Amino acid sequence: MNICNTSKKNMKNPPHRLALVATMMLVSALGSGLAQAFPEPAGIAATAAAFRYPAALPPESAVRSALARLPELQAARAGIDFSAAERQRLQSGEYEWMLSGETAHRRVRGEANSRDWEIAAERPLRWFGKAKKDAELGQHAMTLAAADYANAWREAGRELLAAWFELLREERAALRVAEQVAVGERLLDSIQKRERAGELPKMELLLAQTEHEHLIAEQQQAVQRAMLARAALEHKYPGLPLPPTVSDTPLPEIHDSMEQVDWVERIVAESRELKQAQARTQEKRLLAERIALERQSDPSISLRYTSEQNNETRIVGVGISIPLPGKARSAAHAGALAQFNQAHFEEMGLRNKVEREARRLVAEARAAGNFAATQARIRKQTHLSAALTGKVYLLGESHFTDTLLASRQALETTQSAETAHLDALEHHARLLLDARLIWALGQE
Repeated sequence: MNICNTSKKNMKNPPHRLALVATMMLVSALGSGLAQAFPEPAGIAATAAAFRYPAALPPESAVRSALARLPELQAARAGIDFSAAERQRLQSGEYEWMLSGETAHRRVRGEANSRDWEIAAERPLRWFGKAKKDAELGQHAMTLAAADYANAWREAGRELLAAWFELLREERAALRVAEQVAVGERLLDSIQKRERAGELPKMELLLAQTEHEHLIAEQQQAVQRAMLARAALEHKYPGLPLPPTVSDTPLPEIHDSMEQVDWVERIVAESRELKQAQARTQEKRLLAERIALERQSDPSISLRYTSEQNNETRIVGVGISIPLPGKARSAAHAGALAQFNQAHFEEMGLRNKVEREARRLVAEARAAGNFAATQARIRKQTHLSAALTGKVYLLGESHFTDTLLASRQALETTQSAETAHLDALEHHARLLLDARLIWALGQE
């Protein structure tokens, strides 16, 4: 981030909290991109046409490309390919024909020797609807793999969203501190001139110099955090267009028509985690049904051709064998039912968790909107106070410490207001993401 200050002084004291803004004219130069108040999110239409794509986010097509290239999503996509092969295996069945052959040399006292031989083919058969149930299991394997991929996509989208807004916050904070360093330099130059003219005591100059050094240290830390956040995004999402390194454009507002819609119901209905759990419960149900069929043994049929006495006697036979089921099959079915019940109750628990998290997310989004509006008002009032304090100081009717305190407050409230606004934008984007209104898989 190219906003580092070029001061030649070295920092020896620990960084002070946000420091040194100055007079009315200098303070009023802050923040052409100040936080704006916006109404709390109360709901949204349930279709994609009912909202605008958030201006604070990167282009949706670029996000989809970046997510699709992630190794974890490519691994999940490979799971779908594996499930296709698994479906074919289940449809074909594991039973195969087994060929066997046998030859023998017959010796009978008083008779000529003869040669006997036999060939046989044997294969178990899937009876009692097992082939149909295996086909259902194979098809469901595809459904489950698709649910796993969709859930992985959603989690990757959440991670990208969090990293994106972290970068916006860090770079915005670094930009504001850089502005204050420039303001502080001009103020320090003014104080130095007044001190040389004998209008100010040496102590005020030393105090101004110390606070300026503190602000430089604050800037260095802010720049470092912003650089790390940008590097993390560039490394994990190569090709994703990032925001300009230095940008002082006004922060975007939320322009959507916020109709009264049940956010919680929408988020729960579109929850990829819940759909994944439902798919696993269905899988356990199908497995229990399939194992229940195993309580009836599969018969094996065999075809035999036998030649005896040098081909003088020929025998063709058909055989059937049926294993007698034991207690192990019933125990396996009982275990499968227990796994189905376990998955069912885990799904119920997850549904409750998703509902709680959805309610929390909606409440946080509304609170973030209200807080951002409050911070914007506080910022405006603090800047007016700093401006008046600066005017009084220039007239020589107040102490530098009063101006310093007002300057600190002006900078802090500017950063707090912008951070609160970005937090509100992130919460709004998270609502849209969890409601599958942005970045949704299969909605390109």
